[in-house]
Amino acid sequence: MSHAVHGLLDSGCVDRIVVAGPARHRASYPSLTCDGDRVVFAAEPTQADSAKGANSGDHALRSALSTAAPGPDDVVLVHDATRAFVPASVVSAVVDAVRDGAAGAVPVEPVADTVKVVDTEGIVHGTRDRSLLRHAQAPVAVRADVLAELLTGDAGPTDAAELITRLDGRARPVPGDPHGMGVHTPFDVAVIEALLSTENTA
Repeated sequence: MSHAVHGLLDSGCVDRIVVAGPARHRASYPSLTCDGDRVVFAAEPTQADSAKGANSGDHALRSALSTAAPGPDDVVLVHDATRAFVPASVVSAVVDAVRDGAAGAVPVEPVADTVKVVDTEGIVHGTRDRSLLRHAQAPVAVRADVLAELLTGDAGPTDAAELITRLDGRARPVPGDPHGMGVHTPFDVAVIEALLSTENTA
């Protein structure tokens, strides 16, 4: 979490960060408090919210947006803490794309592997044209009024990945970076540590 937050701040184009997540986890991130009011935590769901099932990803986004209180034309970034090492240049690129007129922007990387289509019976039916496929990364940038519109109703997007889908063709792709990989497994940790170690010794 700390890497993700400080990576955004280091980009130079982020004024404020709202961390959305359970209050019980906040003590795990003491270093986040060193940035004063630039890093705040979103409000916890009320009992009424929880009763309606809002203690989920879409509540987290609603709460974070309410806490941030951006203007309608401001650019909002929806990030994924598992992609904590995304370079500042990628953060700036998605922000610039929205400032240049896109409703939203997402960093993407080309798909290098061959992708096969397999049906529910386990039968291979063909190969996807990987020239049209991309790995989506984060953060996703979106105009504040567009995000508010997407969050209207009972079931809004729950995370950065779903936000791309909800933008329904309005998201502009920008070049991602290998450092923007999601870190989920011990293998992922080994890969990102190797990348960072190579850079530090270069």
